[in-house]
Amino acid sequence: MFSSFPVKLLLKCRCVCKAWDSLITDPSFIDKHLKKTAARKSELLLFRYYIDVEAFKGNEHYFLYKTFPENPVEELHCPLKGFARFINIVGSCNGVICLSDDFNGTYTDRAALWNPSVRKIVSIPCPNVSFKSHGPFFHSLGFGFDSTTEDYKLVRVAYIGDDDFDFIDIPPLVEIYSLRERHWKRVDNNLNYVICECSTSAFVNGACHWVGSTPETGGGVGQVIVTFSLEDELFREMEIPECLVKEYSFMDIAAFDGSILLVPFMKKNGKEDWFSVWIMREYGVARSWTKLFSFSKAERVERLVAFRQNGEVLLAKTGGKLVSYDPNTKKITATGIVGYAKSFYLDTLVDSLVLIGESNEFTEIMEEDASSCGSVSSCGSVSSCGSVSGSVSSSLMVIDKSSEESTEEE
Repeated sequence: MFSSFPVKLLLKCRCVCKAWDSLITDPSFIDKHLKKTAARKSELLLFRYYIDVEAFKGNEHYFLYKTFPENPVEELHCPLKGFARFINIVGSCNGVICLSDDFNGTYTDRAALWNPSVRKIVSIPCPNVSFKSHGPFFHSLGFGFDSTTEDYKLVRVAYIGDDDFDFIDIPPLVEIYSLRERHWKRVDNNLNYVICECSTSAFVNGACHWVGSTPETGGGVGQVIVTFSLEDELFREMEIPECLVKEYSFMDIAAFDGSILLVPFMKKNGKEDWFSVWIMREYGVARSWTKLFSFSKAERVERLVAFRQNGEVLLAKTGGKLVSYDPNTKKITATGIVGYAKSFYLDTLVDSLVLIGESNEFTEIMEEDASSCGSVSSCGSVSSCGSVSGSVSSSLMVIDKSSEESTEEE
């Protein structure tokens, strides 16, 4: 009976008696409740956006919606505050959102796992590879759930800089944080590719995915998809369409309904005339790559944000306008939301009890409460990809029911 209850009701039930509290916080019950919740499909959407107020200062907002973008149900308070602008959302699994304060090139080494449903946040300790221990470096992150061990894991791939501030040392230093084990561990690897610092990640089929390149290209040109399995902790590669490798310098990666997506941008010839989205319809099969849709430069589309259950796609346009695109009618409509384009994030909020038994309650992690790792600006480290537009949210899925009404894009 209890396993069918919504989380808000279960939180109240915990206060009734010790027996109920023990039942609700039991791992087997949490797993049973999660499976029932997933089968019902959540109607709640988590939307994040950021508004610039002045240089490096602004307002970051998290809202819950039942029907996006009309009438948010509730505004959430995210307890992890960023040093520079907004927090990086690495990804989400089973209602757990992985947050990292590594936006804008700061060596804060701060990360946390947040479940808004139970108002709990778990601060992740400082990794072994830091500015203090290894000097300048850049890193990429991936987050996912290992179903074989029922463990949430954060993967960190770090490239150490040399005396000339080149960050293509192969193989990289790889660490995994395990929520179950509560510590970081180093992973031996033979990875021969460089994952760009600005590369997004996607969790599909039990593995984290990034776009990588050979050291000879400086770690910026998209040439291959690098995968890391959370089960056997091994790196593998997947092919990128040759036409994209030849034409584009950079590509972002995302996941949609169990499939891998690629968003190429910045053409090698300097002519940014199209924005396109590609999908690998059959996982691991290179010939299954298909272009879903594309826009001319005149449409001013800057970023892919999310897919909707009605088949429409949320996109960010130049200037921070969030719009909805219908691939069938080719019609673009405005949502009425304007913000910093790279901050837009929309995903299903799974109503789960994960983290409910954690000892650290929902507490504020403020800017001044930096971890013992410290905060160091990485102005000395220059990513080969620099600061570019065209980024894509790190986790995409079918997200919400279609809105009853929409406003036509002006």
